[in-house]
Amino acid sequence: MHDSDETAVPESDPGLCDLCGGFIPSDLQIFSLVPDSSVIHPDDPGQDGQRLLAACSPEHLAELQQQYRQRPYVNEELWSGKIARALRAHPEGLDEEQLVHATGLNFIQIEHTLSWESERFLCHQIGEGEDEGHPDAQPDARPDAQPDAFPSGRPDGHGEDRTGPDDGAGGGWREGGYGGGDGGGP
Repeated sequence: MHDSDETAVPESDPGLCDLCGGFIPSDLQIFSLVPDSSVIHPDDPGQDGQRLLAACSPEHLAELQQQYRQRPYVNEELWSGKIARALRAHPEGLDEEQLVHATGLNFIQIEHTLSWESERFLCHQIGEGEDEGHPDAQPDARPDAQPDAFPSGRPDGHGEDRTGPDDGAGGGWREGGYGGGDGGGP
């Protein structure tokens, strides 16, 4: 994914420069789309992983683009957001096939995401404080970070087990954790 300069103004209200925070009239704003694995659009999966930057000058836009070029793009972070969006849309839960359909991910991507989430959780629990995918950021330190698909439940006894697929008893993936046939844990 590449940075792209946009000359069209998406809104008519004055906006804020994403670098300096200054107000800028809509006819002077400069826009760019940059890759950012933490961005999940609430409704349009086609816009996932792309951040719209607004700047008051070409210099500020160039600085913003450089900052995002230095930030790693972590597929598992993007996939985690897709899973979280699907689970929010289906609070009753999803079995593995439904989760694949709702997210557009495959089984391997979902498993990689679970491993990535577990690793982040364990690193946070032992106090490392830094996420391997984003060495410059604490987990969820960015103000726009999406909530984790699996924020607290882990198979280590510190919450509900959210790592398993449908157990065949009518359970499956749900935002509150992995649900067995009785709506509880595995």
